Amino acid sequence: MGGCMGGKMGVPAVGGIVWTTDDGEGTYVGVIFVRLLCLCVGMAASVAARSWTDEVMYFVMTDRFHDGDPANNVPVGSDPALFDARQEKVASYMGGDLRGLENAVEAGYFNELGVTALWLTPVVRNVWRSGFDLGGPKTGYHGYWTQDWLDIDPHLTSRVSLAGEEYADSADGRMAHYRDFVKLAHSRGIKVIQDVVMNHAGPVFYYDANGNGEFDVKRRDEWMQPFKRNGYHANAKWRTIAKWNLRRAMPDGPRELLGTRVGTSGVLSRMGTYGRKGYSPDSLGKSDGEEVMCDFFSLRDIWTDPQGESFDELVDEFVEIYSFYLTVVGVDGLRIDTVKHVHHGFWDAFTKRLRERLGPAAAEKLMFGEVYDERPEVLGRYTWREDWPQETGPCLDSLLDFNFCFAARSYLRHPGAGYGDARVLEQAMRNRTAADAGGRSYYNPTPGPDGLNAQQKMVTFIENHDGLNRFRVEGVTAERNLLAQALVMTMPGIPCLYYGTECGLQDERGRVGRDGETGRMMLFRRRGGLSVAEVRRSKTYQQIGKLAKLRAELPVLRTGAVEPLWVDSGEGQEDDGVFAFARVLGDELAVVVVNASSKPGVTGAGEFAMGLAGEVNVAGKELRPVLVTGEGAGERLGPVSTDGKLRLPVPANSVVVYQALPVSR
Repeated sequence: MGGCMGGKMGVPAVGGIVWTTDDGEGTYVGVIFVRLLCLCVGMAASVAARSWTDEVMYFVMTDRFHDGDPANNVPVGSDPALFDARQEKVASYMGGDLRGLENAVEAGYFNELGVTALWLTPVVRNVWRSGFDLGGPKTGYHGYWTQDWLDIDPHLTSRVSLAGEEYADSADGRMAHYRDFVKLAHSRGIKVIQDVVMNHAGPVFYYDANGNGEFDVKRRDEWMQPFKRNGYHANAKWRTIAKWNLRRAMPDGPRELLGTRVGTSGVLSRMGTYGRKGYSPDSLGKSDGEEVMCDFFSLRDIWTDPQGESFDELVDEFVEIYSFYLTVVGVDGLRIDTVKHVHHGFWDAFTKRLRERLGPAAAEKLMFGEVYDERPEVLGRYTWREDWPQETGPCLDSLLDFNFCFAARSYLRHPGAGYGDARVLEQAMRNRTAADAGGRSYYNPTPGPDGLNAQQKMVTFIENHDGLNRFRVEGVTAERNLLAQALVMTMPGIPCLYYGTECGLQDERGRVGRDGETGRMMLFRRRGGLSVAEVRRSKTYQQIGKLAKLRAELPVLRTGAVEPLWVDSGEGQEDDGVFAFARVLGDELAVVVVNASSKPGVTGAGEFAMGLAGEVNVAGKELRPVLVTGEGAGERLGPVSTDGKLRLPVPANSVVVYQALPVSR
């Protein structure tokens, strides 16, 4: 593929999925933002240099996007029962792979949507089956059950490259395919974020509960033992079941990959590296220390206590592994799983040593974590080092903003025409720069190597693959989903879309108020599903693309400060469900108005100052609508004077972005 701009691309079709830009009505030339894709020459360098606040992330479960290569659905020697050819069973493999993503990248699918960074679920080699997990037996299709940190799972890789060259059937060949995927993404102006797990391995050993020296796979107590606060279960044993890739954790020593020696010590293949304390059913929600010690069901907890005998070796092992992915393979960032289930001191040591190892390149990389908690004081503590205030620099660069996520869902995620109180959302916005009772900011304001701080690089999202799952479930309309995504795209930080939201993908088995994993559906099915052309023509896809384009064009939407302006007071019907906030950057101003009501709304909060006096000059300007999305998309709204009282109209079930511009003549 020689050019960056559109054209009819001859990408392979599998099972009826056609990844061309021809939608049947002529060749569509995708919108490529000037700031990203002016020229293909030197693209990888420009991608690395781009600020993380300029990115739009797309979080994709690789197994659930598109089956681009059916040949890898049942790897040689694996249990065929683990794969669901009908792509219906959430707990089974469905066939999505790197080739499926490559096809989409080549066809400009993500460029047209405005996505500039792909966050993939873990790609490393997994244990493929667990006998006991939440809800019963499951497969490791999601990638979070690591067996080998330096191999790519064969469910995801192909034997032949897009250029027709053969990859070796080995860890080196699989790693070569992953590297080629990263290079392809970079050639299209897209960064790659690798999801990583350092809290646990998959079920790489068993507990010999009956003492017979054999893994009795039908016995629950050999997969899981009860939590033991004092001491550990000494009956843990390695066992190999090849068809499930259930075997000793790897690497067990140095590796030669992609012509590079990776000097791993093998600490992850030693039984003493694991806590072996068993599983506590309520540990996920605890904060008493138990949460950093126990297994997750049959997943094996890694002992990360700074007082542990292998602590320094373990930290250095992970630094060796991830510096390889960040430099040799070329990934641009790490999303770090289960952060609060690891000793804080481990994160201090890991992030410091990895930045030192990367040197100047650390300024181009991002390390953000998952702390499944909506309290900003809990989330933010991982942006600070434990030895603060002696060391004021960042621990993790940033986090997924669960505080915003839960607040926005309480406002917008309701069946039918319902909506919630936006005041919790207003508080979540203020929390980005607020301080705790002791006066320390929730999120570390000290800049990292790139000159940006955690407050600026928080990842804004409203849905994901965990229990909270899809925004759109029974009763939640496609229009309301679009409002939610518009809020994500106009907030400070780094916006993150969840795969499928670009077409309003609905979890028909999901319910508001009920957690679950049923939203992990296949996006592009082999039979009976949406076509690529249908998705690209959908209102949601088109509107998200316009929001991304506007964000790219207006620096104030990427880096401007946020100031909540108007929250429904409940005192009158005319403003019910309306929420407005400003983005301010120097003399630039944009105002975003969200109306969750089924009636047209208008802000009426009084004088325009509203906390912005002296921060922005609006003399001789008016607020002009530059984008209307939701039910009101396409509706024409007039400019609004900034003199005196400000009244900003917004159609029903819509979001309007107003920009301060010189008065029209």
